[in-house]
Amino acid sequence: GPAPTITPLSLLSSALDRGVDEQVLSQLISLHERSLADEARRAFETALPAAKAELPVIAKTQIASIGSKHYRHEDLAEIARAIGPILARHGLAYRFRSNSDGERVSITCVISHRDGHSEENSLNAGADHSGEKNAIQAIGSTLTYLQRMTLKAALGLAAAEDDDGKAASTAETIARQQTR
Repeated sequence: GPAPTITPLSLLSSALDRGVDEQVLSQLISLHERSLADEARRAFETALPAAKAELPVIAKTQIASIGSKHYRHEDLAEIARAIGPILARHGLAYRFRSNSDGERVSITCVISHRDGHSEENSLNAGADHSGEKNAIQAIGSTLTYLQRMTLKAALGLAAAEDDDGKAASTAETIARQQTR
């Protein structure tokens, strides 16, 4: 039959059978781990664009007021409902890590794939004292905002009628809707 394919795992296995020294064994284990990490990264890099291509444009249903200014933004729960099942179908998930240092709040959004590779992005900002918020509400408001922003950045999410801080270009939103 055909010659067996040589993989880092098969090399490791035959080395164990032959009782090679620890240094060789250690190098083979490292090779095997790098190989697995490489496969996991490739799986992630295949899954993420596939999932992104299916993500909808998220409607801005929430209205926030800062002084006399009103602006619309997406609801984090709504984003989660819209993207969760799509990411899951592609073996992807997201989670947040938060950290606060006095008035500074930082959020890290971690996008991970079932094969083990993950990538993250972080943002930080001061507590949001707009309106009549107490200290806890000010931090909570900033955390929610940063979660939305890091998740949108990680997934390249477009939002309809994007006037949330005027950050994303309307051209991107239009282009995304036209390609659907």
